[in-house]
Amino acid sequence: MASMMVTIDKAGRVVIPKEIRDSLDLVAGTELEIDVERGTIQLERRRQPGRQLAWSEDGRPYFPAVGGHATTDADVQQLRDALQR
Repeated sequence: MASMMVTIDKAGRVVIPKEIRDSLDLVAGTELEIDVERGTIQLERRRQPGRQLAWSEDGRPYFPAVGGHATTDADVQQLRDALQR
C-alpha cells in the first residue's frame, strides 16, 4: 500500500484513512499499541492473550467465554490441530 499523508488536529489526533482501516479490519474500539523509535511512530494492533482450552465434565473441550471475544474459525482450527497430535 502506498504511503498516505495525514494531519494531526488541534487535539493531537490522527485519522487512519478508511482504506487502511478496512484492509486491516480496524474498527471503533480496536486497541493499538504505539511505539516511538529513532524518530518514527509505529502503531500495532494490541495482541490479545491466547485463549485457554477447558474441558467439560463429560470430557468435551470448549473455550470458556471471555467478555467481548467470539470464538473464531482460527480458534476452532487450533483446537482441531491440538487434538490430532
